[in-house]
Amino acid sequence: MQTANTQSKPKSEKQLISAGCLQLDAKSLWSGLPEEVIERILLCLPVASTVQFRTVCTKWRSLFLSDAYWRKRYRMDQDQEVKRSAWFFLCTTGKFSCAFDFEMDRWHKIPNPSIPRMSIITAAGGILCLGNLVADCKMLSICNPIKKTVKQLPPTSRIQLIHKASMCLNKDARSFKIVVAGEENSIISAPINSRVYSLYTEIYDSSAGHWRMAGNPLPHAKFGSDPGVWCNGLFYCITELPYGVVRFDAENGVWSELDAAMPCSVSTPVLAESNGRLIMVGRVVNNVHKTIEKIQIWELQFMGSDTKVWTELQQMPPSIYSEFMAPLKFYSPLICSAIGDWLCIDTHLTPRALAFNLSNNTWKYLPTDPLFPGNRNFRLLGLCYKPAVSDCHI
Repeated sequence: MQTANTQSKPKSEKQLISAGCLQLDAKSLWSGLPEEVIERILLCLPVASTVQFRTVCTKWRSLFLSDAYWRKRYRMDQDQEVKRSAWFFLCTTGKFSCAFDFEMDRWHKIPNPSIPRMSIITAAGGILCLGNLVADCKMLSICNPIKKTVKQLPPTSRIQLIHKASMCLNKDARSFKIVVAGEENSIISAPINSRVYSLYTEIYDSSAGHWRMAGNPLPHAKFGSDPGVWCNGLFYCITELPYGVVRFDAENGVWSELDAAMPCSVSTPVLAESNGRLIMVGRVVNNVHKTIEKIQIWELQFMGSDTKVWTELQQMPPSIYSEFMAPLKFYSPLICSAIGDWLCIDTHLTPRALAFNLSNNTWKYLPTDPLFPGNRNFRLLGLCYKPAVSDCHI
């Protein structure tokens, strides 16, 4: 009769008996799996996790940066019709940006591409566009931070100093357009006293691979700091001063003025787009006493074919308003972006961003982001970013 072998197993196997269950050390478990099984598991990770898991080992980093991995990931997502939620993306000059994931209720820290004299200026889907809005810039770059891929675009035809830049995905969601408005280099080099303020518009379509000229911006329109938004196929942005809204039809290459009176005493307004709705957030000020009375949210309502009105949606509650405004100066610009039903409001001086739910009219503070306070400045930009594995083959 044989007796059971009660000799303990070698410690290298790192097996532990606890409550009748066999627990394997994680390192031993992974090292014992075939590579094709490991890759299959990693293909099922949330996109955000691929950024964190690159640091596990050299082999995983190489896998997450390989074209083969992302091609398989794209095919798998297409087969399963994966739909990812957008993130609230905060960026400025520096080594990294951050994005708030409402599903996970946390911030993700995302390294910025290291391109001299360039920073993130706009985004669409999972693509970021990099350029320079404060110095001469004829070359833009695009990147997918999840895949860590970067592509330089051809130089613009005429524009050298960019005043406004925006980006949108085409209907097929696998190509994109970039719209820039700015000045020509010959005008920049002219003496200050003879300089004429004249703007041009150019459009880059990734499906064509080159820039084309479009209609010039309205001569009296001075673009403000608001980055603008795309809503129902049109690009809208704030002009100042006096405040107004202009829009650009990229299909026809035409700018026009939005015929809707701005709310009385509004200051530092910004636009956002939520599920086809054009939203505006701004301060309401007392210009005589130089005081801010409230922060308000409006929606553009269409009252017939030609009549458009900014209608009040919500006013920031006094208790939240007092806390949010405490660190701000009178003209501190607001940052705003809509992520689904969540309207995110922030400034470069505010410790925590505010989020307002457009569906149920509730407010909440987001956790303090990784950029605050040391990595923030007045160039802080808030964007809607949707992490994607294969947008436009970048």
